[in-house]
Amino acid sequence: MKKKIVSGLMAMAMAASSLSLTAFAADDVQVTIGKDEAQVGENFEVSVDLEALPSGGLSSIDFAINYDNSLIEISKVELGTAGDTGAKSQEGDLGDTLFSWYDTGKQIVVVWATGLTDSQYWVKNKGTFLKLSGKAKADGTATLKGGAVDRAAYPGSSAKAGVVFSAVGDTTKDYTASFTDGEVKIGSKTTESESTTINDKDIVWGDADCSGKVDVSDAVLVCRFANSDKDAKITDAGVANADVTHDGNVDSDDAGKILQFIARLIDASDLAK
Repeated sequence: MKKKIVSGLMAMAMAASSLSLTAFAADDVQVTIGKDEAQVGENFEVSVDLEALPSGGLSSIDFAINYDNSLIEISKVELGTAGDTGAKSQEGDLGDTLFSWYDTGKQIVVVWATGLTDSQYWVKNKGTFLKLSGKAKADGTATLKGGAVDRAAYPGSSAKAGVVFSAVGDTTKDYTASFTDGEVKIGSKTTESESTTINDKDIVWGDADCSGKVDVSDAVLVCRFANSDKDAKITDAGVANADVTHDGNVDSDDAGKILQFIARLIDASDLAK
């Protein structure tokens, strides 16, 4: 991975070194980051689409996607159809250095760069350039914001990097870029809801699975539910029954108290208080 990153950065450096000799083009690259929704613990996927780009194509791309790692973790970034140009097979031994990405903990850094001068292998088609996937970690809305990488413009430079969308051939054209932010909306784990309102008189303390009795299967179900096991199905009535610590949450403390009742260390009346 380090070899890929270094190769990509060197391509960026070569492009940057020639900018003073060439004019800037007025074209604008438009990048749209997608949206998704997920529950805590579930997977998500968003696309990064090129909505507009110069007709001649792009040979060098370098940008970042900022995100909040307290809300989501990103585990995979792969090229979409717009990024799969056939350049990899034409690059020979350097094909594996064409595309690289890495995670700084707050940014996903993306580098796509080819040394091929034949523009048919450049990025020139609108559509999905990248697909990002990962897991939702906590409630909230995780914004995915495109921008510049938080590092030097190129190795040894004191200047900060900028967003790079450029065409490096006989001359170098550097294009401006605009980003449309994406997001992942994350909700709490849901339960199988019931249409009836749960009244105190309907509660059977400790009976998480609503079987009519309190036994070890209730404690196991509570533990699984507390650990975000998506297959641990508890109805609204079961959630109400399981909250034997009366703190508004169903967690390991409730499972422990239920086990105390099963072991006859406490009475049924203790579950209700």
